[in-house]
Amino acid sequence: MVPETTAPATGVTPNTIEVRFTGGMLALNRLLMTLQNKRMPVADFTLGRDAAGMRATIILDCPPETATRYTMLLTALEDVQEAGPAAGVEVILLKTAGDWRESAERAGVAAHEGDGMVVASGEPEKIEDFLAILGDDVQDMVRLGPVARPGDGGV
Repeated sequence: MVPETTAPATGVTPNTIEVRFTGGMLALNRLLMTLQNKRMPVADFTLGRDAAGMRATIILDCPPETATRYTMLLTALEDVQEAGPAAGVEVILLKTAGDWRESAERAGVAAHEGDGMVVASGEPEKIEDFLAILGDDVQDMVRLGPVARPGDGGV
C-alpha cells in the first residue's frame, strides 16, 4: 500500500525558485531575514556552495503569481546575482516486492538499488506516476519530497 502524500498547507502546487548570491554569511543572513520578514511561505530550503558563490533552492507553498512576486523581491537584495524559477526534484526511498526497474522506466524517473533499498528521483509528477505504477507492491517508503534541482552537481 502506498502511503498518502502530505499535501501543501495551502493546497497549491509548490513552486521552486533558486537564488544565487555572494557575500558569505552576512548575505545569507540578509536572505533569511527577508524570507522571515516578508512572511514568505517557505516549505523547504536547501543551501549549497560552489565556486561562484552560494545557491539557495527555496520551495514556496503559494500560487505561481505570488512566487514570481517573491522572486522579484529577492532579486532586489544587494548580494543576489540572480533569482528565478528552478526545476524541482523529488526523492523517495522504498522497498518493493515488484519490478521497480520497469516501473521506473515507464514513469521516466531515475532509480537504482543498493542493499535492497530503491532510491528514485525525478519530477514530482513522474514520481507520482512511478508510485501509481508500483501500487500495492510498495512495502515501505520514505518520501523526501522536492529537495533540490538537477544539474550543476546539485546541492
